[in-house]
Amino acid sequence: MAVVFVTGATGFIGKELTKQLARSGHTVLALVRSPEKWDELLMQMTPTERSNCKAVRGDLRKEGLGLSASDYEQVLRATIIIHAGAPMDISLDETVARELILQGASHLAALANELHKQQRLQKLIHIVGYMSPFDDESGKLATDVFAPTDFYQEAGGYEKYKFLADLYLRQEAYQKGMPLVVVNPCTIIGPRSTGNTEQTDGFGLVISSMRRGKIPVLPGGKEWWLPLLSVDDFAQVIVGIVETNHIEHQTYYALNERSATPAFSELISLMAKELRMKPPTIPFPVSVLKKILHNGGSRLLGVPANSMDFLVKKDFPLAPFQQMKAKKSIDAYDVAAYLPSVIADLDYRLSVKDQKVPPCFHREQIAGMAAYKKEGSGTPWLLVHGLFSEMSDLLPLAEQLGEQEVWLLDLPGFGRSPYHHHEKPLEGFIEAVAEALRQLPSPVHLAGHSFGGLLAWEAAKRVPEKIEKLYLLQPPLHAPKYSRLQAGLGKSPALLQFFLQKQLTSAKLEKAMLEQGVFQSTYEMPKGYVEKAGKLLQSPRISKTHTDVLRYFMNEFRQMAVATQPLPFPAQIVWGTQDKTYQLTKGAEDAFRKANVEIERLSVAHHFPLSHPQLTATVLLQMRHGKE
Repeated sequence: MAVVFVTGATGFIGKELTKQLARSGHTVLALVRSPEKWDELLMQMTPTERSNCKAVRGDLRKEGLGLSASDYEQVLRATIIIHAGAPMDISLDETVARELILQGASHLAALANELHKQQRLQKLIHIVGYMSPFDDESGKLATDVFAPTDFYQEAGGYEKYKFLADLYLRQEAYQKGMPLVVVNPCTIIGPRSTGNTEQTDGFGLVISSMRRGKIPVLPGGKEWWLPLLSVDDFAQVIVGIVETNHIEHQTYYALNERSATPAFSELISLMAKELRMKPPTIPFPVSVLKKILHNGGSRLLGVPANSMDFLVKKDFPLAPFQQMKAKKSIDAYDVAAYLPSVIADLDYRLSVKDQKVPPCFHREQIAGMAAYKKEGSGTPWLLVHGLFSEMSDLLPLAEQLGEQEVWLLDLPGFGRSPYHHHEKPLEGFIEAVAEALRQLPSPVHLAGHSFGGLLAWEAAKRVPEKIEKLYLLQPPLHAPKYSRLQAGLGKSPALLQFFLQKQLTSAKLEKAMLEQGVFQSTYEMPKGYVEKAGKLLQSPRISKTHTDVLRYFMNEFRQMAVATQPLPFPAQIVWGTQDKTYQLTKGAEDAFRKANVEIERLSVAHHFPLSHPQLTATVLLQMRHGKE
């Protein structure tokens, strides 16, 4: 097994690469500037993976990489270097880009040369980008990369110095005989398993432009495409290069085949569908659009000029990459099949800053929905959120549920989950929860809050064999009363979405929640909750999904259908008596009791799972243990 020195180990690509190297048994020495980010990465690993990893603190911008003498000695044990230490930021200031990327490459080359002289260096792997103009013959060029130059000036500091760093390391390798492998990835998106895309600059720039209505035309021509590749596939190929003794190629273009990637015009239509927007229909040449953006149109449209530079017409020499994929048994990747999860994840990240997640929870996907999972023992919990919410709002409650396994779902079209696109919206939600229950390996304790309670109620009846016990936390027992303004908005999908997306400020949302008994006071509101909810509603995807659900409650919903026979599983309602919108009448209580549903009352408001997570967890655990 190799000792691999990795720069950029806490970046989007570097994290996946570090985990896969450690999982394969290699020893990873990671150059880090932020110990906090490194600690977060370690928490995502298994104990065995963590035992294969060690960080050394340093800085690419400094001579000797800013390493202490003892850390430098440790790094000299490395047999392979992977340089992935440049952040993906096309707006990077030119001075910063030169110092971090080009000077950083020169400092790294000094280390590589020292290892080479000691005959320890097996490979220097440099991760660049598929737009680099340099190839295997470029190392022979006599160009002084440190001299002032207008090279690639129109591309901005990031790309200019990434490419010059590529040329510099090729020159160093050619002159000194170092074993160099250059890997040129296309736009990297989240892993197949979740679509979790932390890097918002690449594909996220296109998503950002579309959701703000800044792509008014359909960039035409099937010859134009935006190559995309999942980060886990990319990392596996790098591991394959690490493990191959004799590398025949110096340059690997890491792209999926054109046949597996939609043309850019098709990609735009797919993005519009997932963002729940009308796709542009007026065709417009990509080449002309690029010129417009680079000649002042960028400021007019609010679209970074460089955001379209990643569109290409040409094909790339993919044989080396495909051979390595085959060697690592990587299946074909259908970009369109995985994009909905990537688009939803990026849409969420562009709306709000990523939430801090307790280290015991990790991202999963189940039944096409984003999820958090905490490992544990015993019968699992499955928690389902309500309106104006998403799964991270239930993390404080989930943390209080003892040592049991816990799953949290983002409902379709909420948070990070793609919309279900069912012709009957409510049916799409119910079936999504039911399918999640089917896919879980064992029965669960299912708890749904508010709208999530209605879905849990209906889904549980479809798969009763997967329900250990059902908990309905403030379910919508009946149709709420609406003001004249609300009722009027509810008659028009366009007006209601416009109100939610453009007019419902955080102050208005907070006022409405207090008036309706969602919270009893501002002190009960979790810090940042209202502001986050308001920002999420600015997403066309999330505001349209809320529009669909609210219109269902305004125009179709009358009351929850209570079974006339006892349920085949135990069920309990936890009811907050301070709710001003919904009421638990004697008639409803009698009907539920006939169905063998127990009722627990608390002196709390509608959103008590969010405002009182510890109290809610205590009640749920008492109910659970009362039956076990």
